Amino acid sequence: MIRFPYGIADFRRIRREGMVYVDRTAYIQSLEDLGSLLVFLRPRRFGKSLWVQTLATYYDLRYADDFDEIFGGLSVARGNEGPTPLANRYFVLQWNFSLIKPRGGVDEIAESLRRHVRNQAELFLLDYSGHVQAEIREDDGASEILATLLGAVRQAGHPLYLLIDEYDNFVNEVMVKDVETYKALFEADGPYKELMKAVKNATEGLGLERVFVTGVSPVALNDLTSGFNNATDVSLRPELAALCGFQEWEIRDLLERIEQEKDLPAGAVEDALDTMRTWYNGYRFTNFPTRHLPADLGEGVYNPINVLYFLEHLYNYQEPPETLQDENLRTDQAKLAFLAKTGAGARVVEQLTEGTGEVEVPRLVSRFSLDDLTARLTEEPDAFASFLYYMGLLTLTDVRGRLRIPNLVVRKIFLDRLLALFLPEKGDGSLARRVAMRFFQDGVLSPLLAFFEEKLLPILSNRDRGASPRKPGQGGSGVNEMVLKALFLAILFDDQRFVLHSEMELEKGYADLCLLVRPESRCPNAFDILFELKLVRRKTLGKKGQELRSMDEATLRELPAVKKAFAEAREQVERYRDALARKHGADVPRRGYTVVAVGLERLLGEEMTSGPAPSVG
Repeated sequence: MIRFPYGIADFRRIRREGMVYVDRTAYIQSLEDLGSLLVFLRPRRFGKSLWVQTLATYYDLRYADDFDEIFGGLSVARGNEGPTPLANRYFVLQWNFSLIKPRGGVDEIAESLRRHVRNQAELFLLDYSGHVQAEIREDDGASEILATLLGAVRQAGHPLYLLIDEYDNFVNEVMVKDVETYKALFEADGPYKELMKAVKNATEGLGLERVFVTGVSPVALNDLTSGFNNATDVSLRPELAALCGFQEWEIRDLLERIEQEKDLPAGAVEDALDTMRTWYNGYRFTNFPTRHLPADLGEGVYNPINVLYFLEHLYNYQEPPETLQDENLRTDQAKLAFLAKTGAGARVVEQLTEGTGEVEVPRLVSRFSLDDLTARLTEEPDAFASFLYYMGLLTLTDVRGRLRIPNLVVRKIFLDRLLALFLPEKGDGSLARRVAMRFFQDGVLSPLLAFFEEKLLPILSNRDRGASPRKPGQGGSGVNEMVLKALFLAILFDDQRFVLHSEMELEKGYADLCLLVRPESRCPNAFDILFELKLVRRKTLGKKGQELRSMDEATLRELPAVKKAFAEAREQVERYRDALARKHGADVPRRGYTVVAVGLERLLGEEMTSGPAPSVG
């Protein structure tokens, strides 16, 4: 029986209970080589806490006798050299700042921080009662508690390893809710800064030999410079690019284990891998050129929580989960919604969804201060895009200065936000989903076009104001086919039924929008859907908006520029549909649609059928 540790970060439990563990222990030597005071940043739910517990077990002197049981067969225990000389050499103290309550004023937060440090110190003294003896006074502050432990540690003859998980968790919450409280926490004598200064001082011969800090963003690092400025940020080092996250070959191994145990049908492994590659792959955590990366790293790493979510469902039910986005990642949607309210945020969201899914930045911003959050993030797209990288909503590419949307899970988050920006009225978003569901069920295009024409074209027309079209990914005003496509994609995005492709390469061209039925959902009455969209501007037509709005449809269709747009769209639909038939099978029914926006005042469309009426509901 295969047991997946979905949501479990207890390394010792995973190993002792025989759960699936994708071996990362080879990175222990890399970390030791990089230094003794390290900061390591990765997005939420990317396996950081499990790695912290791996380090805690490896270095803790209490587990020396259990080393073979826990680490036997793993990379760090194999080979001629065996474990590093530092294995099981330390007292290990752990702080998890996600447990600090961010509510209230400075005094309340400082007390929550003090209680956590105190609780962990008491647990430390209990765990090492045979080695360390100390008494913590009731009214001791966090820094005093640390000093007490260090005094006892020095007497015991073993150095201390401090592991700080989610160092920025409560800090980020405070920063966006209460600026004045944040400032007070980071004043010279503020409780957080004071504690981190105590940590720095402890590394200067007072018994604290190694520190490993994890977090999501570098927001607080800049404000901590004078408090903890001797640490090295190793987040972008190429040798750690795959420390957190799964590589494709590792996922294939797990899929083949499931196939053998559950007797999956032929092709199930490749179908599952293709789905996961489309939805989950694409994260890159170094801006070093590809030649510096491991040869087997491929295009990037997969979010581990999404992978385990998918594999556990496949193992239990022999089919992928209905919803491919793990519900635990919805926090990212809320954060993007908050940030996208700013002018810079809205511009980046629109640029990413309306273009190629990439954005140019002069350089990745590696330090954020309070001023960055309150000023730069609201005004500067580059800073905003960098912040999205640390959230896991953008990723690095092999081109320096370019960030991109990593996969379909994240693209859905952006498209949902784009739709909210264009449909801010209460109920409009739900209405859009109902219109899409109706289209999936009966394949009739007119209600979808009517909704788009009523709700979205007026907004696009006001934004356009006769401006020249902009190129994909280019800033400035103007509306082109990419904007139309992005909004169609946002409305029609349905991960329970389709895998969506924007600008899918077919026959030396790029199909505007392909909705391919998920492999496990294919049946005789399930249709792939292909859209080709065109925009004919008022300037080309030589007519005013009011004239186009009042013109009957038959007359509109006879306008030369409109007729030409439809002819081009029909030719492309036929060509791309034939290419899909060669690529995915001629026996799969497909339905093609051409849509022409006339001066951003009207939407015309037609259906090009192939096979029986579509129904994927």
